Amino acid sequence: MIRQQREATWPLTCILIWLFFLSAASPHVWQRVVRGQAAAEAPGSPDSGVILGRPIRSDSGGKTAALPSAAEQPAEQPADIAVLNPTEKAVQPTVSSSDPEPLRPSQLVYEAAPHEDVMLPGDTEGPRVLSPPPRRSPAPKRLPLVADARATLGRLQQRDFQAWRYTSYPDAGTTPPGQEAPDKQPDPPSMAGNLQWQEPEVLLERLEDLAAADETRRWATAVDRAVRQLGSAISQPPDRASSILEHLEESASAVDPLAHSITDRRLATRLRRAGHALRRRVDVWRQIVRIGDPEPAADKLPPVDPQQMSLCLAEIEALTADSPEGKAWREYLLVDALRELSLRRRSRQNRRAQQLAQQALRRITQTPLSAPQREFLSSEPVAALGRELRLWAAEPVDASRLLRHMEQYERTGLAADGRLLAQDIAYLELSPDDRRSRLGRQLNAHYRNANLRTAVTETLLNRLIPEPDAEVSPVRETVLGVPVRGQRVTFSDVAMRLLPHPTRAQMALEITGLVSSQTSSTSGPATFYNNSDSTFIARKPMELDLKGIHLWPAEVEVHNQTRLRGLQTDFDGIPLFERLVKGVARSKHDQKRPAANREIKRKIARRAKQRIDSEAGARLGKVTQRLQQGVISPMNALSLGPTMIQAQTTGGRLTMRLRVAGEDQLGGHTPRPRAPSDSLASLQLHESVLNNGLDRLELAGRTFTLPELNRHLATRLNICEPLELNPVHNDVKITFAKHNPLVVRFQEDQVIIKLAIARLSKARRRWKDFQVRAFYRPQVEGRSVKLTRQSVIHLIGRRLNAGSQIALRGIFAKAFSRKRPWQLTPERMIDHPELSDLAVTQFVVDDGWIGAALGPKRTAQRQQVQRRF
Repeated sequence: MIRQQREATWPLTCILIWLFFLSAASPHVWQRVVRGQAAAEAPGSPDSGVILGRPIRSDSGGKTAALPSAAEQPAEQPADIAVLNPTEKAVQPTVSSSDPEPLRPSQLVYEAAPHEDVMLPGDTEGPRVLSPPPRRSPAPKRLPLVADARATLGRLQQRDFQAWRYTSYPDAGTTPPGQEAPDKQPDPPSMAGNLQWQEPEVLLERLEDLAAADETRRWATAVDRAVRQLGSAISQPPDRASSILEHLEESASAVDPLAHSITDRRLATRLRRAGHALRRRVDVWRQIVRIGDPEPAADKLPPVDPQQMSLCLAEIEALTADSPEGKAWREYLLVDALRELSLRRRSRQNRRAQQLAQQALRRITQTPLSAPQREFLSSEPVAALGRELRLWAAEPVDASRLLRHMEQYERTGLAADGRLLAQDIAYLELSPDDRRSRLGRQLNAHYRNANLRTAVTETLLNRLIPEPDAEVSPVRETVLGVPVRGQRVTFSDVAMRLLPHPTRAQMALEITGLVSSQTSSTSGPATFYNNSDSTFIARKPMELDLKGIHLWPAEVEVHNQTRLRGLQTDFDGIPLFERLVKGVARSKHDQKRPAANREIKRKIARRAKQRIDSEAGARLGKVTQRLQQGVISPMNALSLGPTMIQAQTTGGRLTMRLRVAGEDQLGGHTPRPRAPSDSLASLQLHESVLNNGLDRLELAGRTFTLPELNRHLATRLNICEPLELNPVHNDVKITFAKHNPLVVRFQEDQVIIKLAIARLSKARRRWKDFQVRAFYRPQVEGRSVKLTRQSVIHLIGRRLNAGSQIALRGIFAKAFSRKRPWQLTPERMIDHPELSDLAVTQFVVDDGWIGAALGPKRTAQRQQVQRRF
């Protein structure tokens, strides 16, 4: 029914980021560009390229036509605030939920802890005080276009708007129409002494597994006993719990020496993973014990400043005042409701005020938007508003809930469970209590760690740079006012040099050249014949970050040596005069030689600078554009960051650690696999990268035909339509499950794809509430890595009889076909002649990670022999 393309779409993110470094030196190695193409949208489809219910219309200059009023918009059309750009697809963010229950703060997003991230130039920390704008503020130069001001925001649920459609924001105790107010708002929870202990089930399972081995039995048994004792001691006076935690810390420190003494590598790996799982929990448990006795919850909330909120809103109103799209943006950002909240000096304990702040914050940070829309929301006025909203949206976190969310995520790894823990981390980091904020930072360091790491060596970069040919060119110049004619030959070598820096990714494009020329020049009655040898080194430093490649001014160093190889004069052959004239000519030539050398060096330096600027523009311009369009922009549109956790450049290797996650999502939390020490390039990818992206596709609970699904995925991922469809199956409809519709797992040398479907129909046949699981294993051959489906498709559902099993297995066996494995390595990289002595020396899939490395073939052969034994 559905035919998958030969190249998978979900691995492109990790592959493109890895190959970005390889492409920086040789763009022809990676020329498979992921391009977003505008899909032919079907009229009336939920994602059919419409803006607020009407088709997009733009002239050749990119200007948009006026859109109709709200009365013309279909009631079922999803709301959107879309940027109109002739070079982009329209993105239709769903900004509200249809859940009839009261708003919950489970979607709150937050910024990473400052101690963890490398701050990029221009980043700011903390709120910035904004001055009130002038009465008439000019329109900004670059305000992304949105729907016409007359258009309604569409199908934002009535529940989502009730809190702000009043002339005044309701007081505490008042209720918008259609809602029942509780008699009393419950007091928010706090870090109470009567903590409800949450058993670390996943850790205990690891310990049970280690207890079965003789080498680790003693360690695992002791840790298991201490963990179980801690459950009853942690809610008692802290002395008992502290002694147990000290014992657990000592046990965690003993893991590495014990693992080194174990000959069984698999057992040693399991021990290290258990030690890492124990260490991150001990950090959290110890801080919970330090927090100690419960304190009033209201005292643990960050202070809010209504005046600061008013200043932020004034900046946004000034920014959007003179724009026809400004009204739509102000409605989207809930400016009127927030201003009413700040003017009335509402108590921050007001639950409805808190919900309003959380709702506005979700719109700023979580709604999938196009790149220009995201750029507007990243501007300083909106960023300042977001920082204020985080303070208003914060709520206290009790230890019982925190432990429950933490262990739930440890057990499932699902993005939905990760959001709950991310919310707790955000609230704790905002707490004015230093003990609570320190707990939030520890959780952030453990659970929002890097989930993508890539490294590349200078050796590999230089292998991929083609050697330039010698250049022969005529000389037509003037030196010290004298015409110079002749011929020059230029030999050059192009290389990449890494520039060591502890916190940045820096390198330089370097051109080393030799210019050998034979020239002649005539001055008066004398003609001089010179041989000149010039050497130069031109360097173009650059820095890599998530905004692209930043080029610095070129540096050129030139050395020149000129020798006079011959001299002719008009008096040659005339006795006495010939010798006299040549002597005078040689004397003047020697006098002018220093000045001539300086001018020649300036000319060579200018040519070298022009050449290296041209080389850098040609080699890196397209790479930057591909990276931005194929990786960074789609991630930003899906609110996935990314964020640079760490960058480091040594003399031989460049390493970057990234977190690909929204501010309401988690990153890596388990130890990544280590690449072989002799690898020339390596990549470690955590499953959270893919699951965070899948969570942003907005599939949960939605119904699509197959063509609609294809267009929806292409729009969200900014790629070509990923599925090859048979027109016979255009009537197939699929409704995804409301929770976790698509999940990817990396475990036990398998990539597991889990698909949860609420309803699937074709013609008169219908199937409900079932799951599909496909299992893929890697196949490594030289530099080629493929994922091939193993065994049969697994179907899980209570209502699937034998006939349904056969029918569905046939459908999904075609969608996840064994005959079409997913090729992860680009063909040009496989066939590159300079890589013939290299092979994939590592490709492991386990504990939530994929680890891949490229290195010498002898390493790959040695590892294959080790696996046999």
